Amino acid sequence: MLTLNDAGCRPTIGRVVFGLTPDPAASAQLAQIVQADQAARTGNPAQMDWKAVAAQDEARRVQTLALLRSGRLSSARDAFSAALVFQHGDCPAHYQLAHWLAAQALAQGGIREAGWLYGATFDRWQISLGRPQRYGTQFVEVAPCDIQLAPVAAGTTDRDRERLGIPALGLARAPADILSDRCRRGLP
Repeated sequence: MLTLNDAGCRPTIGRVVFGLTPDPAASAQLAQIVQADQAARTGNPAQMDWKAVAAQDEARRVQTLALLRSGRLSSARDAFSAALVFQHGDCPAHYQLAHWLAAQALAQGGIREAGWLYGATFDRWQISLGRPQRYGTQFVEVAPCDIQLAPVAAGTTDRDRERLGIPALGLARAPADILSDRCRRGLP
């Protein structure tokens, strides 16, 4: 159980419960929510209607939050999926919840990408608080089609990153160059 309150969040989280009552129907509903979440992010980011995506993201967070409040989600896949939805939140408490859920998925095991999501949710949470990221998973657009790795705090080693399935910091900068190039060329 976790309680988070942040009046600036849409929706406000309040109390969530994870792992009380396994419910295959709730897991299936969450799988559909995540599928829509990921589908909304296909295509060229420079050509996407991000206001529409944000509104859709909020609706998906409301649906996911209802499932979390009911205690009907319990598997590592449920935790991972709910973390993905809240990774696309709009406030620090959303990212904190995403990180907590990713930690649940990582602890339960069986999902290869759970380590990466654990690091990515932590990084996004820290950036939302005005702090540097720890693992080097988050990028910022400093100008149109100029994407760079967000500042990274010292102290996390490439070995720490490797344990979570996150690329070494030297390799983390390459996707920013690729994303910038694709954006300039109008590619998805």
